[in-house]
Amino acid sequence: MKKRRIIYGSTLISFLILILVGVLCFFLIPRITYHYEQTTESYSVHKVYGNAKSYTIQSDIQSKPITKINARAFMDKTNLRKIELKETITEVERMSFKNCKKLEKIDLTHIETIGRNAFQGCISLEDVSIEARYIDGGAFMECKNLSTITLNRTSIIGSYAFAYTNIEEIIIPSTCHTLGVDAFYQCSNLKKIIVKSPNLKNNAYLNSLDIVEFLV
Repeated sequence: MKKRRIIYGSTLISFLILILVGVLCFFLIPRITYHYEQTTESYSVHKVYGNAKSYTIQSDIQSKPITKINARAFMDKTNLRKIELKETITEVERMSFKNCKKLEKIDLTHIETIGRNAFQGCISLEDVSIEARYIDGGAFMECKNLSTITLNRTSIIGSYAFAYTNIEEIIIPSTCHTLGVDAFYQCSNLKKIIVKSPNLKNNAYLNSLDIVEFLV
């Protein structure tokens, strides 16, 4: 009886170890899962596992394009240094890359929508060129080394979008019609905001700052 108990106990421990190893492999091995969006007939980056230096996003799945990075997909991937967003991707949802502290460069020139706090805390980012029409609140907040931001077709900039960054000058394009409160809060090195949009002449936040130059 005692021998049977020992054998049973050893088998149970081995089984539990196998389960533990399986669980660890499931969560720690770097990989990307995708989700099919029936309404748009496209895929999105759904969940990212592991904590690798780089990931490769597929161009398409079964001839259906990948068009979106889902909320929190890459959040807290503290080893991530580079990621290529395929040209089919047009939306980066909220907190998608939040706290990716080693992310140094990312091409956003084909992104149309950047969600709330999408890149918050990406302290290794130094420059970004943005074609997005919609930049939600806190999108680049606390990107402490971000010194160069180029906005091209932006229509909406949310509150605290570039708060706590290292920018010295920024040009707000003529396409912009909405700028949220404290979009540049605590940007201690910011010396000039050039506004080319006539829609922002009466913006209360901009008019409260003494570093704004309206070119309209």
